[in-house]
Amino acid sequence: MAPNLAIAVAVLEEEHVTRAANRLGLPQPTVSHAMRRMNDTIGAPLVQRCGRGVVPTAAGRAFLPAAREALATLRAARRELADVIDPERGQVCLGFLHTLGVRDVPQLLDAFLAAHPDVRFTLTQGPAQALLDRMRAGEIDVVITAPIPDDAALRSVVLRDEELFLAVPARHRLARREAVDLRQAAGERFIALTSGHGLRQVFDELCVAAGFEPELAFEGEDVATLRGLVGTGLGVAVLPSSPVPTEGVTHVHLRRPPAHRLLGAVWPATRPLPPPTRRFAEFLTESGRRVLSEK
Repeated sequence: MAPNLAIAVAVLEEEHVTRAANRLGLPQPTVSHAMRRMNDTIGAPLVQRCGRGVVPTAAGRAFLPAAREALATLRAARRELADVIDPERGQVCLGFLHTLGVRDVPQLLDAFLAAHPDVRFTLTQGPAQALLDRMRAGEIDVVITAPIPDDAALRSVVLRDEELFLAVPARHRLARREAVDLRQAAGERFIALTSGHGLRQVFDELCVAAGFEPELAFEGEDVATLRGLVGTGLGVAVLPSSPVPTEGVTHVHLRRPPAHRLLGAVWPATRPLPPPTRRFAEFLTESGRRVLSEK
């Protein structure tokens, strides 16, 4: 039942059989067959065809919350058993934004593993909302993200207050300014991440505060790609600084509205953490901010 439950949750969340199969690393026929077995077990179809994908039926929508909770409980029980057998070892599934993989996450892992060398990590990158959804489903233990979600079901710790800049082509009219108001770029063509990314949420809020609706020339899935598009002169973007300079891109300070995002780690508050995850959460709380401030 447990494997079929995981498959059903993935299909209901992805609303697409192929994407669910890719997410789980399974052949598509296996996923389709498992869904048919779940339909037979429940006595009603969980999804129905819609274009090239699927959408949850009424039964599927009612089933998903309980299925997520049951799956999370099963995974937690399996992890707890492993930790009882060998409490000094274990695995932590860490989710984080793509932008944090160059420097921040490696620094944190290096510092943590120096004291806990037997803990293993599974690393998952993606948009903030997708990572948080998978953590709530029990697939990810800790997520490092920005902005930090306001959710009573999660515990969190701030790791850094990160400044955001107006990234412009090197020969842009604003490139020689030390600082500008975001409204000064209101007539520009903007490049932004797609909806569901934390940085896109911050960008949308900044534009509302500045009093204009941006013209979006491109929407992408990766900050490095956005920075490259800026460098070729295809638009401007609101981005964090990069540890690796991008040719042809100038980062200008934003005066108004204040442009920053709180980077933090979050983990579930409503279920017990396995010992390795608990140790990592304690490390992030006690030392994470200091580690990231060290250059």
